[in-house]
Amino acid sequence: MNATYIATGSELLDFKLNRYTPLFSQKLSKIGIKLKYEITVRDNPDDLIKSINFAISNSDIIIICGGLGPTFDDHTRNVISKITDKKLIFSKEIEKIFHQRYGKLLKPNILDQCMVIDGAKIIENKNGTAFGEIIEYNKKTIILLPGPQFEWEPMWGEIEEYLLKKIKNPIITYRFKLADIKEVELENLLKPVIEKFKLDFTILAGANICEFIIRGEKKNKKILKDAKEKIEKIVSQNLYGYDDDILEKVIGEILLRKKKTLSTAESCTSGLLAHKITNVPGSSSYFKGGVNAYSNEIKEKILKVKSETLKKYGAVSKETAFEMSKNVKEIFETNLSISITGIAGPTGGTPEKPVGLVFFGITSENITQTHKRTFLNRDRSYIKEASANTAMFLLYKMIK
Repeated sequence: MNATYIATGSELLDFKLNRYTPLFSQKLSKIGIKLKYEITVRDNPDDLIKSINFAISNSDIIIICGGLGPTFDDHTRNVISKITDKKLIFSKEIEKIFHQRYGKLLKPNILDQCMVIDGAKIIENKNGTAFGEIIEYNKKTIILLPGPQFEWEPMWGEIEEYLLKKIKNPIITYRFKLADIKEVELENLLKPVIEKFKLDFTILAGANICEFIIRGEKKNKKILKDAKEKIEKIVSQNLYGYDDDILEKVIGEILLRKKKTLSTAESCTSGLLAHKITNVPGSSSYFKGGVNAYSNEIKEKILKVKSETLKKYGAVSKETAFEMSKNVKEIFETNLSISITGIAGPTGGTPEKPVGLVFFGITSENITQTHKRTFLNRDRSYIKEASANTAMFLLYKMIK
């Protein structure tokens, strides 16, 4: 089975970035559905009709995100009603929920949100007023979702359950989470396995992290399992997890299990590493704190990096990374520490030290390791993101 995702909203073509495509692709892939097309369309009924008709002609499942609100530029329900020739009806079920939420007297714009496609399966929106709908039409499944992620994501479990019942040939999917390897390198490494097992595969590349996905029908599970084992052996040095694993969560679980504490010293990432680590609920159990040492003055005064080190080797050097990591561990009295110092650009690079050069320090109870990476021809945000991801992966390799 395959799907088309349609994002509605003029703002997505003018000034706002649509970030949902990879999210829907991953969620669908997990249950064996391939995202075939993505369409972004303005808040124009005629354009929306053309987009939906294209999707119906080319996909089994159509996901439409946005355009369900009560304002003048929300057209999705009316357009679906016109295409499917199904009436819009007033839902007493939704009205009852709104009365429980907002009281007896409902405003007209809230009452408008009670209108749904006749025969649709309703999915409650617990964080808003635009309820989700699933409509069966000409052997196709049309799913209507509100635009904000915090509204539609809690609905996904119910949608997934519904879609799984429709899949005649169940698909097995394996998702490998990797770091510190380029997309091209990964594909070259795995090319023999891909060709041998004739794998349907996808590579999703990020900032010095990537995801390798293989999928196949359940009847071929033995082949897929053999392929999985081969892949694990080949990429063992870069593999940190599976499925929805993320580095910050993986290292957090290890730190909790081993009862270790962590501190950070950051320069070019300017607190991004600490931000990622503390995005994980419960991180206060193992993360004590960090120093955002953007200037040499702070490196000397707070982190106690020797002035001779900075003068002789520079702020961007393995020697400075070594002292930053070793000293921040002592300052916070932690079991482990990480440091990052580099040139995020776009200025500041030299032939000897180009933009994208980054040094890392990783300190445990017994040793401080230093590592060097160069992220050439990348912008500032990528270099910062890649540096934070690399630092976490280097820590993972030390503590796993």
